Parts: sequence; structure tokens; C-alpha cells
Amino acid sequence: MAVFNKNTLTQVSGFDNQIIAGELVWQQKTFWNLALLDNNQVPLDLTGTTIDAQIIRRVLTNVRDSRYGLSFDIGDYTPTPDPIPLTITNISNADGSFTLVIDDDAWDLVAGQPELNISNINGAGFSGRIKISFPEIGTTPANDLIIFLLFIVRSDAIVNN
Repeated sequence: MAVFNKNTLTQVSGFDNQIIAGELVWQQKTFWNLALLDNNQVPLDLTGTTIDAQIIRRVLTNVRDSRYGLSFDIGDYTPTPDPIPLTITNISNADGSFTLVIDDDAWDLVAGQPELNISNINGAGFSGRIKISFPEIGTTPANDLIIFLLFIVRSDAIVNN
């Protein structure tokens, strides 16, 4: 998995926000098991929450590997694509955990796209978020927890032609 430059991650998520960032290979299927904890390392109760995750295609330019990690500029893809929903499974309310599934079949990347050419250093970019919406409980108002997402999808030079 690539290491991203802190300034690049800040472009997407801001200074203090959580982010999941990674470099994926075209047609790679993977997942992240996530567990949410409070400041005392106690699992957050997910009872009554709504968890939604989506990404959208982005344009990456000036991709370079520096001594501080992968760095690039990110911008809007033209024409503007529709957001792509990601699957959330294995929700355990008591443990504060769930699984984010990465299945690029839904990402609308096809063989032959210029971003997937082995000589293209930029790759195909995606950014998005996981939104965990907590309901109002007693005197605690409803609130949302956002985890940002950032992925670069590249060719493995075997499948894409």
C-alpha cells in the first residue's frame, strides 16, 4: 500500500479528520474492518446509526513519489460522474464495528482507459467518505462522524490492454 504525503491527505480530508487512503490495482477486491472507539478506547454503540459510504471519480495530476510519500493534485473529473455507493457489511452495534467492501466492479473502470495504461503515472483517482449518522439520544443531539476516502487505481500491466 502506498504511503501518501501528509499535504496530499490534507487536500482531501482537512487537518484533523480521519481518512482511509490507498493505492489499488485495477480489478482488486479488498475490504477494511473498522472499529470505532471513544476517547477511553471503549467501542461506540452503533445502535440506531445509519452508515453510508460512497466515492466519486477524480482527476489526479502531478503524481510523484517524494521522500515524504506519494504527492499529487486532485480535481473534478469531467463530465461529472455520479457518486458510487460502497457496501457496508458486518455491522456489530455493540462492538462499534463494520466492514467497508471495495469491489471495483461498480466503479465503471474498463480495460483500455488511458488512466489504466502502465505508462500513466497518475492512475485513476477516487475520493469519497463514510458517513456514520448517530441519532439523538437523551440530551445528546444527533451527529455525524465522517471518515474520508482516497484511492488511486492503477494497472498491473497484466490485465489491462
